[in-house]
Amino acid sequence: MTERAAESDTVSVESVAQAVNLVARGTHVDRSRLEAELGRRPVLVDSLLDLSTTMVRWRQKDHERAALLESASELIQVRDTKRLLQKLVDRAKSLIGCDIAYLSEYSPDTDELNVRASRGAISLQLPALRVPPGVGLAGRVVRDRAAHWTSDYDLTQLPHERRVDSAVKAEGMESLLGVPMVVDGEVLGALFAANRYPHDFGADEITLLSALADHASVILKTARLMGELAEAAALSAASEELAAAKANTLQRLVEVEEQLTQLVLQGHGAAAVTDVIAETLRAEVLIVDSRLLESPEFPSNESSSPGFSSDDGLLGDSDASRGEILAALDTSHRTGRSAQVADDERLIVASVASNSRRHSGLFVRFRNALKDGDHSIVAQAAQSLALIHMNEQSRADAENRVRGELALDLIADTRSLDELRARARSGNFTLLGPWQLIVVQAGPADFDRIGSYLARIEPRILMTQRSPGLTVLLPRSAHRTRTQLEELLAASDVLRESLIVVSDTGFQRSQLRTAEDELWSCVRVLNALSIARGVCPAEDFAPYTAMFGTAPEHVGQFMERMLEPLRQWDRRQSADLVTTLRAYFEHGSSISRTAAALSVHINTVKLRLERIDTVLDNDWRAPEYAFRLHVALRLDQLQRKV
Repeated sequence: MTERAAESDTVSVESVAQAVNLVARGTHVDRSRLEAELGRRPVLVDSLLDLSTTMVRWRQKDHERAALLESASELIQVRDTKRLLQKLVDRAKSLIGCDIAYLSEYSPDTDELNVRASRGAISLQLPALRVPPGVGLAGRVVRDRAAHWTSDYDLTQLPHERRVDSAVKAEGMESLLGVPMVVDGEVLGALFAANRYPHDFGADEITLLSALADHASVILKTARLMGELAEAAALSAASEELAAAKANTLQRLVEVEEQLTQLVLQGHGAAAVTDVIAETLRAEVLIVDSRLLESPEFPSNESSSPGFSSDDGLLGDSDASRGEILAALDTSHRTGRSAQVADDERLIVASVASNSRRHSGLFVRFRNALKDGDHSIVAQAAQSLALIHMNEQSRADAENRVRGELALDLIADTRSLDELRARARSGNFTLLGPWQLIVVQAGPADFDRIGSYLARIEPRILMTQRSPGLTVLLPRSAHRTRTQLEELLAASDVLRESLIVVSDTGFQRSQLRTAEDELWSCVRVLNALSIARGVCPAEDFAPYTAMFGTAPEHVGQFMERMLEPLRQWDRRQSADLVTTLRAYFEHGSSISRTAAALSVHINTVKLRLERIDTVLDNDWRAPEYAFRLHVALRLDQLQRKV
């Protein structure tokens, strides 16, 4: 029995239920385990393995968020600083998955870093380590107030010191990541994650360790403030008020962080985060997409929000330049924290990064002077937005994968309709034909942008990637007129620069493969006519696609062979023989109707036709010659129209 025949066999409900239960646990499932339940059914097994991978990743993300939320909740009531720091270091080691995690507190008096808590150490040197000023990776983290990492500590050009190198060697550390602990511009220490093997730390690990470092900063800052409060209470009532204000600031930070964490865990979108920040900070908040940030037109009126002046765009009455804004964003990107725009003390920006995607920008314009902790709140908001973007992108990727697989199987016509309907239910897609086809010629770098735009304006759409671009299927319930399609496609910047062929015809499933081939043949014919952008109806070019679809390179040669003598004459004599001949054919070879269409005298048309006799020879009036001339003239007219 062939593999395909084997796959068509039914699977028992108990086997499928058992396989789904294995996947739903959120732990890695081996292929052999699934095949033991389902048999050798590669498509079903591969789909469940993909789902298992997604479930494992989501479970890990949920574990990280729950740990961050638990850590944030503990910060509300700080009792035992040492115990809280140790729990935080334990979380860092568990969530990052490193061999060693430790936290060093910075002493401004001695300019040294002293290890306060560690987990995973095997020697007595690390827990007692004191790092002198400017030494090693720790010194650079404190100096730059930014994250630093190395995949091979021995090969770094950092300043070394005997006691530090001895502790590193005793632990066998090779790769090391350090992030600063900063509150309101004050360096409190650094949090480190290390491995006993070479490792390149990614953006997710840096972001997660930075979030934990923020928690540690709150713990240390709160502990110091508690000491200051006790001392201030003995000195004067004025000192009490100042200390209380600082405590309120930290309490505010913790409450905002907990609120933002809840929004992420409950599945809210970016708008919920911006609403919370706008209300908390009494500020206007705007998220600017990465594509606009990279555009030479940024900042522009298009990036303005209701909170900013529509006359002056994003900056309102700010004197900050584009360079200063982008410099602040770059600083935020590198440090993982918010940054103030130069020459504008009320405009704060933060880079919003998610996975390997481009970075968006969070802009916050304060109505009043900034308060203590406002910078940290903006940075917390950026981290929450990054998590939301990651979740949304994961969901969109999964939906697009289903959308693409359905489109591919519909066109190939190799799967049963019942099977496709079962898969379509997960994304609320409809499989009711006939289907309207669109093909888009674009570069691979634009596929994501085009797919996101099309899915946003029409969620029922199906699409699949082809080597020259995308094939798009509109179900019967989503059909559009030619005018509607042109308006929707023209609304996208990237689609305006692409070549698009649309069909007014509705195709049944059995016709889709042939119809798709015809539309891509039309694209090749248009390319041969030097047409690389615009919306072209397939029906207008259908006769020429049939004639030249298999050899589109012949289109230009054919047009030049048929029309070049007339064009040369028109250029030399400033005549209009091509236009006259086209009108002559379009009006049924009637001289009088041709003259009326061109608004010239009948004798003028006769003289031009006699000149055409001279240029082309009298044979052009023969039926076969006249047909080829008419085709060349129609192609020339369509080329000019597009």
